[in-house]
Amino acid sequence: MEKLVLLSDIHANLPALEAVTADISRRGLAGAPVCFLGDAVNLGPFPAEAVGLLRSLKPAFRVRGNHDRYAAQGVPRPELERYLRCAEGADHALWTAAALSAEDKAWLGAAPQALTFRLGGAEFSCFHASAESDEGTFKPGLAAGNFLCGHSHAPYVVSCPGGLAVNPGSVGGPLDRNTAAAYAVLSVNGSVGAEIIRVPYDLDAFSQALARREVPWGAAINSVVRRAHF
Repeated sequence: MEKLVLLSDIHANLPALEAVTADISRRGLAGAPVCFLGDAVNLGPFPAEAVGLLRSLKPAFRVRGNHDRYAAQGVPRPELERYLRCAEGADHALWTAAALSAEDKAWLGAAPQALTFRLGGAEFSCFHASAESDEGTFKPGLAAGNFLCGHSHAPYVVSCPGGLAVNPGSVGGPLDRNTAAAYAVLSVNGSVGAEIIRVPYDLDAFSQALARREVPWGAAINSVVRRAHF
């Protein structure tokens, strides 16, 4: 029986990622391979620290999220304002990029948009939002196979023809009205099973860091994270 830990949408939330990594260790999964499904940064106060901890986990498989692309590739401000829908959101994305080292940006940017791999006799297609776009939305249940994705910040396990679609939810900013950090563990032995795991973390530490570091757009980010809903 192979195990695979799925992480996605950390969004620079170091307290949440620390709580999740501690939970992984408590479950005896510290040696299991990790698949990271994108968006290590933006929308949080700890971009460099979150990337550092993620890199230390040495993900066996990873794809690039849209926010990783914004930070790594220097996306023009008008595109940031379009996606984030306000000037303050663009200010935040530029603040995030400035907080990252060139090495961290290169690491984020080196991940592919999508990849396919085999584990435990099963084949997986993984991407951040959809196979075609890092900003699109994957609709599970139609295509055949096993699919791993993030982006929506809401976890699910959905049967597909011949497999499962699994979204582990968001480590750093869930949007399903549950503030606990989310991740998933796959069990693979020819067939594939998945468990969504929720881990409470120190929300106050997250909020205080937004204020202490004078993070642009911080009040709006804090409001969404503490409600776990837009």
